[in-house]
Amino acid sequence: MNNYIIFGVLALIGIFVLISWNSKCNSNTHGIGENKTELRNRDVRQEKRDLKLTVSYDYGEITKTISEKATAEIIKSTMESTNWNEFHIVQLEDENGNGYKALHVSGSLGDDGLASGFVTDDDHILLVKPLETVEQMTEILLDYLKGEEIWGNKYEYK
Repeated sequence: MNNYIIFGVLALIGIFVLISWNSKCNSNTHGIGENKTELRNRDVRQEKRDLKLTVSYDYGEITKTISEKATAEIIKSTMESTNWNEFHIVQLEDENGNGYKALHVSGSLGDDGLASGFVTDDDHILLVKPLETVEQMTEILLDYLKGEEIWGNKYEYK
């Protein structure tokens, strides 16, 4: 009878140890998930940059700064309010320490057609696939605002 009591007590101790160890492992795993989320959020925050939004009229003769810190709402509003029956250039400029970079969409719905270009200190490249709508131009600007990596993986410029 004493053997049964000893085995019972040992079994209970074993169960408690197993439960404690399992809950400790789960809490550590939860912490790891939170740390990965924090790292991912930090990377997103680092991608945030202040982009200046400008609009040029009369084939680039007149340039107006719309915002020093462009947002998706400001870009959409600017693109919707621009008369694309006339030639315009809408540009996002990035001057955040890694040299000059600017992405522009330009043209008109008439004879000029629509295009997009990317300018750096050393180069000016154009979007390979021709643009057909103002919505496509808006999408390119919004993707560039989200991050250069997102934009670069989605569009081909040469």
